[in-house]
Amino acid sequence: MFWGFCEALNFVQEYRKILAAEDPLPESLNVLLFGSGDPRHILATASQLFLHRGVQVNVYLAEGCVELLARHMVLLAIALEDPQLLSLKGKTHLFMDIYGNSLVRPFSSAYLSTKAKELTNIITDPEYAQRQAPIFSYEALRYKERDQLADVFRFWTNAPEHVFNIARYWEERLRVQLGVRYDHRNGAFDWDLQMRLRENGATQVCPQEYKHWRETGVAFTFPEYEQSDPNKTFAVGLVRNGKGFVHRGSVGDNLTGPYAAFGQKCAEERLSRSKHGVNDFRSTDITERNVLQIMYEIQERQHYRFDPKDIHQFGSHQLDTGKNLNKHDARTEPVEAVRYNKPLLPCENLTVHLLSVEDVLRMHELDRFEAKFDAIFVASNYFGLLKDGFSRMWKDSCLLCFETRQLTVFSQDEIKEHIEQIKAYAQKQSLAAVTNFSINKTHSVLSYKHQGAYK
Repeated sequence: MFWGFCEALNFVQEYRKILAAEDPLPESLNVLLFGSGDPRHILATASQLFLHRGVQVNVYLAEGCVELLARHMVLLAIALEDPQLLSLKGKTHLFMDIYGNSLVRPFSSAYLSTKAKELTNIITDPEYAQRQAPIFSYEALRYKERDQLADVFRFWTNAPEHVFNIARYWEERLRVQLGVRYDHRNGAFDWDLQMRLRENGATQVCPQEYKHWRETGVAFTFPEYEQSDPNKTFAVGLVRNGKGFVHRGSVGDNLTGPYAAFGQKCAEERLSRSKHGVNDFRSTDITERNVLQIMYEIQERQHYRFDPKDIHQFGSHQLDTGKNLNKHDARTEPVEAVRYNKPLLPCENLTVHLLSVEDVLRMHELDRFEAKFDAIFVASNYFGLLKDGFSRMWKDSCLLCFETRQLTVFSQDEIKEHIEQIKAYAQKQSLAAVTNFSINKTHSVLSYKHQGAYK
């Protein structure tokens, strides 16, 4: 729910794959992210847009709840913060903290509380939004959804009545999930990792980081940090209740983890080395390297050159990261010393459109989306929501990318069944395969090309 299960895709690069060698990129590229869960594809695309200054990319976000739209906004805002407020390494670790950890550093909690006030102004004042964050377009949101977003941002601020005891919710959910196996949970975690996740292809995930995440909800750890405050971006179903809020507690994935998006592979093959099944680098370290590259290229608008000194290397180390100092208490004292209210870094040829939650299941019925999109990404858990008229939204030569369940803890039979459903849908819609199925390898994304008029 809060993250996807495939690598981040640069959609300009992906779209180029379906073009003939002599064909130029279109001046405008409309991309629909149907339930992506996180902004990984937006960030991967944005980081390379300095190479395609003549292409205007419009990304349309379709998510099932406003809390996910709010999470998209704050994660993108981190990447676009003014360098005078956050260094590249600061952006990288802050992003990882809020992206994948149920408990975050006090600094991250303070940033979230301060940024929530800025995002409230952005979502409620169009003129202010145009000055501060022109990358976002929320014209498609209904007024009640804008009010709901403002409530979400209000909940993120540090106040005594904004309680989100994620550590307790996580533990209670884990006890119910495992039942009598709870007392032997380390064995259950190890089985899920070795016999499911790594067997399915997520070999970069190390036992120490996966087991720690399954136990605590904290996926990304470094020895210089201590995660102690609740990550309120994981709260969904928020409803005002007097001065406070009620919510649904701990929801979303607690079996696979937030490692697939940025922590599966990178340009330097040596970072994927392992000896006797022990990786030199954790998935956390690979995530750090890839996110740092994205932050650098968005800010500097030039190619990133990898330096091993830029990242950690703890593949074979067991870090002492279990204290979580005040994990059962929400931070309520005012700790926001810095105001993160400078305009976001400009990204002139990228606009992110927030779509109404109420329109997600009936987009194909709306005339404004008819033959609208050049590229579409469909998340694995949204595949079952595709309607018969979904193809009305495709342009000729539309690229369709379907996320599989390959990099998850689903069984091989479940993964194969889902892939066969995707292939059957593609055959029904007369889609041409872009993914090379003749190569004997697994795929976290299956890509197809639509040809001809929509159906």
